[in-house]
Parts: sequence; structure tokens; C-alpha cells
Amino acid sequence: MSKRQYTRAEVTELLSALERQCREASKLAQRAEHDASKHSFGAYRDFRDKVGEFQALVILIEQRLRNLVDTRSDDLRDQFERLDTVMLALLVRASMRFFFVLSANPILPMGAREIFVAELRSLHDAHEKLKRPSYAGKLGTELERDLETASLILEEIIDKAPSLLNFRGGGGVV
Repeated sequence: MSKRQYTRAEVTELLSALERQCREASKLAQRAEHDASKHSFGAYRDFRDKVGEFQALVILIEQRLRNLVDTRSDDLRDQFERLDTVMLALLVRASMRFFFVLSANPILPMGAREIFVAELRSLHDAHEKLKRPSYAGKLGTELERDLETASLILEEIIDKAPSLLNFRGGGGVV
């Protein structure tokens, strides 16, 4: 069974969708930072949902680029990597700002710890992606520092966030 081949037009269409997702995520990131100061997680959740949609498109585009009919793909790969890099930078910076605002809150809602543990994993994945040869050095040392700062702030938030009740046994708090 042979793999399906994709045309430049199909990849270009997905790249346009990826660019739209990036613009929408940028707006949501700004709103999330503003709303965090009001102790609201809703806008950040919307931002993270948009990042999830972006990441799903990334997977589709990577697969299509590997199975492109046209051997001329450098321009498409460059555009793809540029958009992915922009989103990685946006994710790291938005997370850092949001987490910084939250770290000032002495009390976080139930379930916050579980949400932020997943966020820590997301930041780790971003860090790993930035190590790839095609991404290395494109965002500079400032973003690397921001990523490290975001991770440290997030770890602090996780430490002070209440856990959900543990219903697997003992009945105590996790």
C-alpha cells in the first residue's frame, strides 16, 4: 500500500490555516494575560485550546510535507518552520506572563495543580522542539531564558496549588 501524495496547493492551504491560527492565538494570549490579573483562567484556556488546534495542524502539515508530490518544498518548509517558530515563541512568552501573574495569587482554585502539570509538559515539549537542528538558534537566547523562567514559575505555582481529592484510597488530599 503506497502512501498518499499531496500537492503544493493542499499544503499551501493548510499553511494559510496555520497562519490564521497563529494570529488568533496571539489575540487570545493578550486577553489571557489581561484576564489572569482578574483571577480568571477562561481566556488562558481559550488560548491553550487554540494552541492545541495549531499543533494538530502542525502534525498534518509535517505529514503532508513528507509526502509532497512536488520535490520543490524548501519554500513551504521555510514558511511552516517560520509559523511554528512564531507560535513556539508566543506560547513561551504568553505562558511566562500568565504564570507570573498567577504566581502572585496566594490561593489557586481546586484542580489548578493538574492543569499546570500539563502546562509544564507542554513547555518541556517546546524546549525539546527548540533543540531540533531546524529550529536551533532561530529564537535566540532570550526565548530560552523565557522558557526556563516560565518553567520555574510554573513549578512554584504547582507546589502551592491545591490538588484534587484523592478518591483512590485513603480519602485524603493528593
